[in-house]
Amino acid sequence: MENQSSMNESTFKIGEFTVGGPRTFVISEIGNNHNGSVELAKKLVDASIEAGADCVKFQLRNRAALYRTAPGEEGSEDLGVEYIQDLLNKVELTNDEHREMRDYCTQKNIAYMCTPWDEPSVDVLAEFDVPALKLASADLTNPYLIRKAASLGKPLVLSTGMSFEPEIEAAAKLVKSLGVPFVLLHCNSAYPAPEGDIHLGYIKRLQEIHSVIGYSGHERGVAVTIAAVALGAKVVERHITLDRSMEGPDHAASLEPAEFKFLVDGIRQVEQALPWTGPGRLASQGELLNRENLSKSVIAARAIKHGETFTEESLRVASPGQGLAPYRLPELLGKVAHRDIRIGDFLYEGDLTAQKTVKRTYQFPGYWGVPVRYHDFDQYVSMIDPDLWEFHLSYRDMSLTPSKYLKESNCKRLVVHAPELFENSELLDLTADDLAYRQRSIDNLKRVVEVTEQIRSFFPAADSALIVANVGGFSMDAPFPLAHRAELYDRFVESCAKIDFGSTELTPQNMAPFPWHFGGQRHQNIFMMPDELAQKAKELNLRLCTDLSHLQMTCSHFGLDFQDALAKLLPHSVHLHVADALGVNGEGVVIGTGDVNWPQTWKKISAYPSVSFIPEVWQGHKDHGAGFWHALDFLTKLN
Repeated sequence: MENQSSMNESTFKIGEFTVGGPRTFVISEIGNNHNGSVELAKKLVDASIEAGADCVKFQLRNRAALYRTAPGEEGSEDLGVEYIQDLLNKVELTNDEHREMRDYCTQKNIAYMCTPWDEPSVDVLAEFDVPALKLASADLTNPYLIRKAASLGKPLVLSTGMSFEPEIEAAAKLVKSLGVPFVLLHCNSAYPAPEGDIHLGYIKRLQEIHSVIGYSGHERGVAVTIAAVALGAKVVERHITLDRSMEGPDHAASLEPAEFKFLVDGIRQVEQALPWTGPGRLASQGELLNRENLSKSVIAARAIKHGETFTEESLRVASPGQGLAPYRLPELLGKVAHRDIRIGDFLYEGDLTAQKTVKRTYQFPGYWGVPVRYHDFDQYVSMIDPDLWEFHLSYRDMSLTPSKYLKESNCKRLVVHAPELFENSELLDLTADDLAYRQRSIDNLKRVVEVTEQIRSFFPAADSALIVANVGGFSMDAPFPLAHRAELYDRFVESCAKIDFGSTELTPQNMAPFPWHFGGQRHQNIFMMPDELAQKAKELNLRLCTDLSHLQMTCSHFGLDFQDALAKLLPHSVHLHVADALGVNGEGVVIGTGDVNWPQTWKKISAYPSVSFIPEVWQGHKDHGAGFWHALDFLTKLN
């Protein structure tokens, strides 16, 4: 491997892994816990891979070079030294067996690392072409071994257990002078280490000595190690054993495979929770959902006429939080209403700026429209003349009579978005494990079909009546195994076979990896991956509703190319939800502020004029559609 000293010293490579980046490098220290057995060593490698480790590490000693020949009679060494030497006689692997383990790791696609305890062992490892060398705490004060290890030009991992701060500073200065990248591991070299002796906060002091810091733990459990990651450890090393009760000094301070997996899973969770981009505090998508539902807004305490001045008596604060926040109420006082406001109506930003509602016209290559609810349909009719309307139904809307809210329209397409939530806070899931739950979802979708047929009677010129639905396939705490996906799709097909869609058409919506339900995060399992979606659309003769925000979040999470994914889905799409996304949770952010490359995206979409779309902007309906108009104006410029 090439010398990485030319890189910024805050990051460097160990094999293909970038140490110092957002992902923690996890070393599974096998050490001598193989008890001298190659078979057991391979089992530990397999267990490390299963647990999610990035690297497995062994130890190599040349006993003749490492230990002195004690003067005087046999037995003159301290008892501890005698015990260690006696144990090593039983548990060490030969050089050839180490080479076999290195080859096994290569075959299993996990990095092999080793700690040389002496200079001849460095020479042996030079022949292995290892990606990095680890030096034990016992050798932090050994500049001769440090120089020898650095002579290979590989990155070094140095533990700082048993050392005093001047020794740590001296070792760091030495390695920097040798021109190889390195990481210092905070460590307490007791096996196991008492929590009170670990002094985890010293990680912050080590970060003043060197830019890349890690943690080598010998404590019981995993909490302290996970906390080290939260404090900035970029490398973590823990011992692994198949049985903590085995003989040997390291087994008692080791983690068994299930614990090691628990550790790695915890580290990966912390990594997701740590990033903060700033400035200030930003509310997450789940928080925004809950803010809408749980917080409060400024509303009209009574009917307010156009031209009337806002007073404290005409306004009050009440839930939900869909209008101006309560602290904005004083800004309204003394201003004049530019519209008639009913009792209970929300007050918006437009009421502060006296922005007037105007008739808007747009032209796009394909059919366009906006999402509406029954109660605001008439208002939007006065503002736009779109090619389509997409009605977003709530469970409560299902019991309303459409004729009370709708009038006949000559639009070219009708879209109805099925409710996500039904009685008893139950999400629509046509793939549920629980047969009774699945049947209730089938019955609920039948009701959506009935309502859509009623709505369609008001749109006689529409070429179709599309039902957009999130059809299910989510899980609570973790994704289902990949092998389970086929069964979920089979259940979806079986459920649809029990529904007479009449003159309507079910158009399943692609989902993001982490859908928000009730302001909390779930895991999505089907109707998510672009290749799989395209394949299923073809197999099942489905036309899709492709949500660009969901697609971008999927691509961000799985490292996929968005433009490639969009190109695969457009031929199978009949309708689009056009929205931006930021990261894996920033759904429906203001268009043009997220990760979507809009010039490239709009060029692809424009090649499919039969595909309709709406701007699916988070809370775009607020302030009389301000978010929708911004999005449509943005897309008009792309034309």
